[in-house]
Amino acid sequence: MHKQNKKGLISVILGLTGLIVSVVSGVAFASGNQATVQGYGGSSQLQPGMIVRLDSKNPKNVVALDYANVSKMWGVIVSANEAAITLSQPNVSQEVYVANSGRYSVLVSTQGGPINVGDYISISSLSGVGMKANSSDPVVLGQAAESFNGSNNVLSTAKLNGTNGSSNVAIGLIPVDVNIINNPLASSSNNIPAPLSKVVHFVTNKSVSAIRVYLSLMVVLIGAVITVAVIYSGVKNGIISLGRNPLAKKVIGGGMLRVIAFGIIIFGLSLGGAYLLLR
Repeated sequence: MHKQNKKGLISVILGLTGLIVSVVSGVAFASGNQATVQGYGGSSQLQPGMIVRLDSKNPKNVVALDYANVSKMWGVIVSANEAAITLSQPNVSQEVYVANSGRYSVLVSTQGGPINVGDYISISSLSGVGMKANSSDPVVLGQAAESFNGSNNVLSTAKLNGTNGSSNVAIGLIPVDVNIINNPLASSSNNIPAPLSKVVHFVTNKSVSAIRVYLSLMVVLIGAVITVAVIYSGVKNGIISLGRNPLAKKVIGGGMLRVIAFGIIIFGLSLGGAYLLLR
């Protein structure tokens, strides 16, 4: 009977482990694939790598994105041969293809400073050209997969005029993991500590409101407290019982293992509930 209990516990643990591995593997597989890209009408001025938005007058067309319309960011122009599947738009002239997920080459400038791997990319003052995002940018295109310091692999330069005078910026083409979301760097305005904001973004890959973040954190903390209480109580009672009846070592040990497994399941459920709140 005790052997059956142990086998049952081992089966539960192996089952949970297999489920976790399957989920992680599925996410990794999905993130490594290029998404389907959609065809839109455009103009001869649009070129691969430019960040675009839908034309407000005709949603079948796209135009180069400017900073005033950053919240309308739609995707990046790509070559037809860059995507596994392309969907054409009927009755459009000068068709271009737009991707809003996957890894693609994007035109960027050094207006926001040198770009490092992992930096978020938003739109710059140059229409269609990205730059390193800062906390004032509401939306980001994705994260840089390569660095660009303005010295190497420069395609061209541009002169920007500002209140402090003019400045020259370098323009280059780098791969970006495209995933249009609210800027995680702007989460500080929601009173979310930066480390917690990074954890939330790592888990959800999107910006989440402060209320949902703190609710999910509360669920995790409650689950952790219950888990610790259950395991502590079970182990304590087991040790006391073992002292009173050493001959029942196997029975008491099996009971302690079941209590520990139950505590782990409770904590796992709290993590799942927190994740659902964040999604």
